[in-house]
Amino acid sequence: MAFTIGGYRVSTLVRRTVAEILEDNVLGLAAQTAYYFFFSLFPILLFITPLLGMIVDARAAIGWMEDQLGQTVPPETLQLLGGIIEDVVLADGAPGLASIGALLALWAGSNVFNTLAGALNQAYDVEEDRAWWKTRLISLAMVVLSALALGLGFVTLIAGRQIISFVSDLLRISSGAELAWTLVQYCVPVGLLILLAFLTLYLLPNIRQKKRRVLAGAVVTTGMWIGATLLFRLYVVNFGNYNQTYGTIGAVIVLLTWMYLSMLVVLIGGELTSELHKGTGAMWPHRGAVLNERIATGMG
Repeated sequence: MAFTIGGYRVSTLVRRTVAEILEDNVLGLAAQTAYYFFFSLFPILLFITPLLGMIVDARAAIGWMEDQLGQTVPPETLQLLGGIIEDVVLADGAPGLASIGALLALWAGSNVFNTLAGALNQAYDVEEDRAWWKTRLISLAMVVLSALALGLGFVTLIAGRQIISFVSDLLRISSGAELAWTLVQYCVPVGLLILLAFLTLYLLPNIRQKKRRVLAGAVVTTGMWIGATLLFRLYVVNFGNYNQTYGTIGAVIVLLTWMYLSMLVVLIGGELTSELHKGTGAMWPHRGAVLNERIATGMG
């Protein structure tokens, strides 16, 4: 009997997803997307930082982000990111949110999402027929939404204890406050990653999808990214000698490799979600799917 999850035959779904990964040259697309990711990362931070400063203290927010990255990202990468953030993003001369420099950074930062949209369209086997300004607006919106999601996470985590204490005092609940803080501390970052993955998979491809299938793909994508990042960190810390082999550019190589793995995971998640959308491996055909030249009228 075939192993199923949520009405899908896992073996069929995985087999077809792997075939599509090879057919669509996802390994090459991930390298292309990682290239834009590398050059867009710091412009994105340059725009996000003053936006976060309107909600919470920018240095506290960046410090929290570095602490969270420190649990997953290899030390060499964290050191490189920390130095650039301190010297460029948090410098006294860094542009404000309303400045031309920050707006140009926002435009440059949207390139990574614009490139992801093209790669995900290929995963879904659809053509991009939206106007160029519409796809660019979606990419710009993704940068802003990412900043807002991060800001919400910062507010929750930086002021989490105060919020929980306030609610506990208001409702006269005392016993579960510490447990609630612990749950928030771990659940909020994972929830934000799932939210960002959902927005990426739902908004960027030029196709209408069922939200529950995209959510399933986002959850799997987030799990794969966390696993891949932790395994890569484990390798770099215990087995990789990038600094000894490559010298001062070792941290850059580690950062690029991590970005490549991240983009690869996102595109694999896109391939998986596209197969869920097509009904691959479904025990009941999706309504509207074409099977044997007939339009299915099964489950939605």
